[in-house]
Amino acid sequence: MSNLVIVALLVNVLVVIGLIYGISKRREPAIHMKIMTTCFVVDLLNVILVEVTARARSEDSQGAVEQGLRSFYENFFSLLNFHILVSVISIICYIIAIRTGRRLFRTGEGRSAHRKNAMVFVAVRLASFVTSIMISWPKSSGS
Repeated sequence: MSNLVIVALLVNVLVVIGLIYGISKRREPAIHMKIMTTCFVVDLLNVILVEVTARARSEDSQGAVEQGLRSFYENFFSLLNFHILVSVISIICYIIAIRTGRRLFRTGEGRSAHRKNAMVFVAVRLASFVTSIMISWPKSSGS
């Protein structure tokens, strides 16, 4: 496992810890919003790190995006494809959370939508976290 992969996994762990802390501060909106937005930005930077790592590790200089597209054509029901799916849904949920959270903070409206999105977000973000570890872990060459 390369150093960049280890860094990406550590950043992923830190983001999940940050999200747990951010959720625990949901009753303090100003703090909650800053923590969750920071986690989103760090998550996006981590995606860039993963892309750079994939290009550095690939013999044909394919990044994570190209490898992901190839994976969809080769084996549609793979762990990598599930990881890509939950990661994309996670990013969409981040964007929805920012929009609904800002509306809730400004007007007091939209709490139900924000909570429903949060439940989906927690599930898909945890799935993304677990699958990122599973696909990054070195494959054992034993029986």
